[in-house]
Amino acid sequence: MSFVLSQFNGFQEHKMDPKFRVSIPVAWRPEEGQQLILQESQRYGTRCVRVLTLAAFADMERDIREYPNRSAGQIREALELLHAGILPVNVNNQGKLLIPKEWSLRAHIEAESNVMLVGRGKYFDIYNSADYAKVSEIQQARVSEGFGDLGIF
Repeated sequence: MSFVLSQFNGFQEHKMDPKFRVSIPVAWRPEEGQQLILQESQRYGTRCVRVLTLAAFADMERDIREYPNRSAGQIREALELLHAGILPVNVNNQGKLLIPKEWSLRAHIEAESNVMLVGRGKYFDIYNSADYAKVSEIQQARVSEGFGDLGIF
């Protein structure tokens, strides 16, 4: 049996440039011409910008469509909300991703500020560095509480 590591692993601190662009790690960049999807998101009440591949976005759509015990109307409404909150984007030839200023500011990301790119397996999140420290602390505590006896975390 073979194992394939997910595309987005680890975390890296980068600096947002004055035009609200951030450099994407080489290993995380899509193939030339391939789009990514931005989604406004949050974790533990902290806003971030989520970056998905087209395949990861298709998985989200499928998860909604196949969610048990939901009416066609509920599924349609969830898909409408999903599509209303995304933006297809491309990484430029210098490896930078432009995040719209409004999206950045809603996620507390300022121009020329430090941001954290956080791998989540099928996607990655972009946080203001101080916000990510809080999210990481909460997540570590929750996972340690639930899985601490495994000795992994």
